[in-house]
Amino acid sequence: MRGSTLYERVGSTSVKINNHVYTAGGDSNFVECLDLNQVDGGWYEVASMNEQRYLAASAVLNDQMCVAGGLVGGFWGNALSSVELYNPVVNTWTNIAPMKTKRYGHALVSYNGCLYAFGGSDKPYGLNPFNSMESFDPREGKWKSLKPMNEERNALCGVVYNDEIYAIGGWNLKSVERYNIRTNTWTKVSSLNHVRCGSCACVVNGKIYVTGGAACDAALKSIEAYDATINEWKIETNMETPRCRASVVAL
Repeated sequence: MRGSTLYERVGSTSVKINNHVYTAGGDSNFVECLDLNQVDGGWYEVASMNEQRYLAASAVLNDQMCVAGGLVGGFWGNALSSVELYNPVVNTWTNIAPMKTKRYGHALVSYNGCLYAFGGSDKPYGLNPFNSMESFDPREGKWKSLKPMNEERNALCGVVYNDEIYAIGGWNLKSVERYNIRTNTWTKVSSLNHVRCGSCACVVNGKIYVTGGAACDAALKSIEAYDATINEWKIETNMETPRCRASVVAL
């Protein structure tokens, strides 16, 4: 078990780059890093983001941490469309083109050198949830709209799995759908066993693992996994602590 982060965080977002874990935002613009090469090493602070981002989303783009959207000023703050990239080599953040839509509580994934942002909201308490999706190609330097999801989803999580993008759960939802990048279409798959709002997901050993989240305002301990070969979710185990609005990375 690794040591605790320097700061208590809710609504932060995390990625893994070259055996380093970076966690950013939440109630501040602070960013910290854990070097997995150091067996006894702890978290240490790196350059802060340009803006505070609560309930933002992150992905890895060309070995850099991309953080998109979120709220500035906490839960009652204003939604952001801005996007910034962290370069670990020079320890600096740089803004890139903003998303077409202001979003928080959304999902962000990276695939084949492009970013995909989907879902979220721009109003307090997740009112006005989105089903929209947009992508960013660094070679073009701008975001473009794609086919919207079948359902509006705020506080969802998302992953790339078997070359498709999965949108998982959300506020009062246990449904799941996947996006085929080649055909620009969304298809429903099996639903989660539990409603999960504010959960997080990663891919490990050929399965999608979804951890925590909340159902009926109660945080969950359970972890469930999806196997595409049988199109089924199964409860795998429980965490020691219920967690909602957390973040996870695969080591």
